[in-house]
Amino acid sequence: MSYEPTPGPLPGRQWVPSNSDQGHAFIADWCGQCARDKAAREGVELDECDDTEKCEILAASFRSEAVEWRRMPSGKVECIAFVPAGQPVPPPRCANTKDLFE
Repeated sequence: MSYEPTPGPLPGRQWVPSNSDQGHAFIADWCGQCARDKAAREGVELDECDDTEKCEILAASFRSEAVEWRRMPSGKVECIAFVPAGQPVPPPRCANTKDLFE
């Protein structure tokens, strides 16, 4: 599984934590409650997770590539790909399908 950034245009602007404390707090608040990453949510070792239980967005954040982490116009920082724990993660959008509501 590889990281495919969410195609734009996206709301707000990309947010990259300015230090490890900010990053850790964001991961705890968002990734720790998200269905996309079992390790962050349940504290499971990464080696015990299969590829469908690892969030490529979280991995990309360590390379400052996570375009889904956004500072919204209101000033709030959020992950636009967040899926509440317990809900199914939607399949990735087909890159060959045009957006009907651009």
